[in-house]
Amino acid sequence: MTETARDGRSLTVVATHGSCDDGPTVKTLETSGSVVSSASTINSEDGPCTSELRGEKVPVKLDRPIGERIALDAFTGRPVPYGEWPVTAQSRS
Repeated sequence: MTETARDGRSLTVVATHGSCDDGPTVKTLETSGSVVSSASTINSEDGPCTSELRGEKVPVKLDRPIGERIALDAFTGRPVPYGEWPVTAQSRS
């Protein structure tokens, strides 16, 4: 996650995708205690493709402000890290 709107009703997350798709999409499931985000790609193509990994900032609108709820990654079940993209050794210090 790279940004939270001032009113807390939207987040900006970085989702990764490859060069043989139309980019990422992010879906959310909101509960009283968490916001669970799940990223996937749009229109993935079969066949040969380069192995580069691209990150794209994706805005996510929430039904209500995030408040004290925790943002979770649906794939790992862990809290979504908050910081700059791309993550580098310098940005982790």
